[in-house]
Amino acid sequence: MVHFLDRVKTVLRRGKRGSIYAGPQESVWKRLPANVLVDILASCELKDIGSMSLSCRLLHDRVVELEYSIAWAYIQLRKQIHQQGHPIDGVLSPGDDIAFICELFPPPPPDYESAVEDNAGYSLAYLGDLKRCWNTCIRLSHHLADHVVEHHLETDSIAQPMWSSSKTEKELVYSRAVATLQAKLLHPMAYAIFFLEAFAVSTHDSHHAHHAHHTHDSASSVQRQQSILQKAPFTDTQVFLSTHHGMHLLFSTVRRLMGPEIPHSSAESWISLLLTTSTMERIVNFFLAVAKDDHRKQNGSHDSTWSHRKEFLLRMRQDLNDYTASMSHGEHIDQEPELNHLWFEAASNEMDRRGAIPHTVEDTEVHILHGSVVKVECGSCYGRHNE
Repeated sequence: MVHFLDRVKTVLRRGKRGSIYAGPQESVWKRLPANVLVDILASCELKDIGSMSLSCRLLHDRVVELEYSIAWAYIQLRKQIHQQGHPIDGVLSPGDDIAFICELFPPPPPDYESAVEDNAGYSLAYLGDLKRCWNTCIRLSHHLADHVVEHHLETDSIAQPMWSSSKTEKELVYSRAVATLQAKLLHPMAYAIFFLEAFAVSTHDSHHAHHAHHTHDSASSVQRQQSILQKAPFTDTQVFLSTHHGMHLLFSTVRRLMGPEIPHSSAESWISLLLTTSTMERIVNFFLAVAKDDHRKQNGSHDSTWSHRKEFLLRMRQDLNDYTASMSHGEHIDQEPELNHLWFEAASNEMDRRGAIPHTVEDTEVHILHGSVVKVECGSCYGRHNE
């Protein structure tokens, strides 16, 4: 140890002597070759790139200069990792699957009048949008899986007597089931978000093209949705059906959790409003409101006059008023959005067109306990009515 410290002191003395005669040193961020800097930053997380660019003006300027190259290299590195199956730091979590979501949501085409750089469609802002979208998929699939597994364990006739009183065993079975179901729902939720985003764009374009009566809009809306289902990624029937099953599970779960504040008979309109006005973000917020109420109950709070769920649904009433006003074209109407007019009618028409009724999709079951399973399916699946 003494010899090691002596060597360190010697090196430091040499460094000090050399610094006396050395001229002004150019910043390492300026001397670093562009391709090396791009490779370094592309291997970092987005938040780290932002933090580094704020630490030094010179580095910030170089990040701005090389933004498109950094974003492109960032995507390519993660695609390579995804294809090879080699995780970063030994872990490949769902959050690392940026390769999948960027294929589903490619960057917008570049504006060639104002941008002539290579990969101009790729930017750090685009990567940020991808991250937010994928995080929504992760959170949504987790909350959905969590509520489905919990409800199954509480109500399934096979699971109940086998549900051990051991806290450790309960936690193990529960967490394993949630993780397995989330893995099955993750991509279908992403496809559902893609569908809703595509439909929102088509609706915006349609409203600018003509101002038809709402009754006609409902019919044309279903047609536009079915046209989306006839394009990638839904041209793959397995992708289409798995998304359909995920939507069914999401609908039934949210409808159940809305009670008793929202009656079962009117829950469809509320869910349709959620999906129509703000895609899946508000669904995640609804799950969070339910989780807060569950936490309050666990802590012994039983205030029946107020809840996070009630507060959330009250805010939705204003959304319903805004939606009704936007669809009335200046005339008073009481038309509420119908769930069947969002995804389900178009999906049913498309399944009929493809001859996919009845149908079966492989690997739709999640085994919870011996003989107890959660099924991700719909009413048109093989064997459903025979159980």
